[in-house]
Amino acid sequence: MAYMAVYIVMPKLGLTMKEGTLTKWLKKVGDKVSKGEEVAEVSTEKITNVVESPADGIVGKILVSEGAVVPVATPIGIILAEGEKLPVEDEAGPANTSPSTVAVQADRLETPAVEKNQEKFIKATPLARKIAKENNVDLSLIAGTGPGGRITEEDVRKYIENKLNVKKDSPAVVEEDTGSVKKVPMDNMRRVIAERMKNSWNSAPHVTENIKVDVTELVKFREELNKFADEKFTYTDLIAKACVLAIKRNPVINWSIEGEYIIQHEKINLGIAVALENGLIVPVIKDAGSKSLTEISKMIKDLSARARENRLSPEEIKDGTFTITNLGMYGIDSFTPIINPPESAILGVNTIYKEPAVVEDSISIRQVMMLSLSFDHRLIDGATAAKFLMDLKRILENPVMLAL
Repeated sequence: MAYMAVYIVMPKLGLTMKEGTLTKWLKKVGDKVSKGEEVAEVSTEKITNVVESPADGIVGKILVSEGAVVPVATPIGIILAEGEKLPVEDEAGPANTSPSTVAVQADRLETPAVEKNQEKFIKATPLARKIAKENNVDLSLIAGTGPGGRITEEDVRKYIENKLNVKKDSPAVVEEDTGSVKKVPMDNMRRVIAERMKNSWNSAPHVTENIKVDVTELVKFREELNKFADEKFTYTDLIAKACVLAIKRNPVINWSIEGEYIIQHEKINLGIAVALENGLIVPVIKDAGSKSLTEISKMIKDLSARARENRLSPEEIKDGTFTITNLGMYGIDSFTPIINPPESAILGVNTIYKEPAVVEDSISIRQVMMLSLSFDHRLIDGATAAKFLMDLKRILENPVMLAL
């Protein structure tokens, strides 16, 4: 009989994606599926996406367990035609087919029909067969790179190495409950956050400068704008636009370090930190320097909403050059935000509160806010950061500049 099968593979969800985590299987072995039906959930860089079945059929085998981290294009499961059975080890499989090709196209794999008494034949070198047998490896799951698709010793060793890396990199999904303490593994989002924050703190000497801003006029400006706006402007919208204007006056704030080089970014890609139920994500407004206040406001609303609904693409959370994180709604007066690598600065926005102040030789109640700028002291000097904050303060205290 002809052997027909389709690999379900770890998809490439972005241009820079190299690996993904299989977070959950939505189907089990034996389940009937239709082409395009969701069969699994995978995640990478704090984004979760679904994997769709590449063909009609039956889930014949699950190759990767939940929680495993595998490279892009790695087969994670097999779809069989209805009534078809998966062959045992060393029986005919989808020989002469490349999983990397299958990963991109997810097309049906088909090998020429062979007689039943010939089904034990798979193109493989004797040494490749020997190594596969010693390591209990199913040759039908390996794509041959030798002449005519023959499986070589290197193919088998690479397959074994990838499987070992999966086991090494994937945390055991085990919970321990001793009564008063419960130990659970990190989910993928928390693992990425932990790794990035640790790397940031260890690699960049953080310095934080704070500045008090009188936002009385900004509050009035926002109230007037919202009388005529179809969609209400938030303080984050106004501060984001102000940051763009201040960065244009202080471009080093937008630069980054790569090894021994300084990367001078021409475009301002503004990241807006969005709190989620189980973590944090930073969608990016690309080329914010070319956008109006209204455009920035609409993009913040759209990206934030889709971030909370887990509908962002990997491309929408990469290539940021400066980040804003706002804790003002929680009543925070001041904090030290951690730089979002590879960026060199991040602005922390705090709560607005009232205090007495001297204005033109008289005491009045003003609305004020602290801004907290953390920066990488390898690249940004204290005076440079202070000038950026002074420019930002001047813009926010004279909000008509936001409309220019």
